[in-house]
Amino acid sequence: MTRDKHVPDSKKQFQNWLLKLRYCLFLVPCFLFLSQFVFAGPQSTTYELKEYGFGSGGTEGASSTTYSIFGIAGESDADSLDSTTYTTKNGLTFTLQANVPSAPTFTNPGTNYDRLKYVINNGGNPSDSQFLIAISKDNFVTTNYIQADNTVGTSKVWQTYTQWGSASGAYVTGLSENTTYKIKVKARQGNFTESAYSPVSSVATSVPSLTFGIDSASVTFSSLSPSNSFTDSTKSTILTTSTNAFNGYIIYGRDTAALTFGSNTIANYSSPNSAPTTWTGTGFGYTTNDNNLSGGTADRFTNGGPKHAGFGTTSPGDPVADHTATILTPVSSEQFTITYRVTAADITKPGSYTTTVLYVVVPTY
Repeated sequence: MTRDKHVPDSKKQFQNWLLKLRYCLFLVPCFLFLSQFVFAGPQSTTYELKEYGFGSGGTEGASSTTYSIFGIAGESDADSLDSTTYTTKNGLTFTLQANVPSAPTFTNPGTNYDRLKYVINNGGNPSDSQFLIAISKDNFVTTNYIQADNTVGTSKVWQTYTQWGSASGAYVTGLSENTTYKIKVKARQGNFTESAYSPVSSVATSVPSLTFGIDSASVTFSSLSPSNSFTDSTKSTILTTSTNAFNGYIIYGRDTAALTFGSNTIANYSSPNSAPTTWTGTGFGYTTNDNNLSGGTADRFTNGGPKHAGFGTTSPGDPVADHTATILTPVSSEQFTITYRVTAADITKPGSYTTTVLYVVVPTY
């Protein structure tokens, strides 16, 4: 019969504690070893990425000495919700964009050959908004831009509604004749606010035009005699001009020589075109009904007149009529009257005295 070996209770307790300690010493390193793989991020021998989740974006307005971020990185700005009637744009970019202007007004009121009139629409944008006007004559295969001086160039020029002429608009110049041009406008108000282009407007330039005529190719004075004091001041020539020359025109007059019969002459009146006078003495001269004439005091022939001057003989002559104001609407059949006067001395040899008077119109396109 085997007899159990008696182990004191205190010794059993010690043995049990020692066994538990062994288990504890064995398990704790295992726990630490496993935790290294559960919580660590991607790593190399040098670096470890602790966190790598993707959030809603970066820091608003983040910047360094070289780069900056406007808005919040990662925001949605390219998608939209829309229907047949409405569109909702997502993101900060669409929130900041200026209103798209309506189609500009683009016309040729003066039937001009080298300029066209534009009036942009501000699209309800604030007064400090700026606008860019694109222009093309090949349907925007090539795009140019209206410059600050209203010529056409390659530089993008942004100006306010007021600087572009507001409701009165302005003329873009330096265009090709007989050519269709198209323009479109976009708006902005500060950085990252540039709108889309407006609808396109188009109009064509015309060709330069000028017609000029006189009512008669010859003038015959009455016979000069004591009964009319050897004077005739009733004959005239009517000058008629039509043109779209933007800067108007000037008509010059001169004669080829004094009134001549053989070796006898009636001299040209002595007062010059720049300083005509009330008629005195003898000679052959003229007056004009143009009361706004270039070449001297504008109303020098009509103020207290009529005043007279003698023709010069040097080409192109002296201004006898003109239209020097800007022609926004084509001039059509504009008329001026040149009235002649001849007074001969009572000792002038009788005969048929003649000369040739030349009129030349010079438009300024």
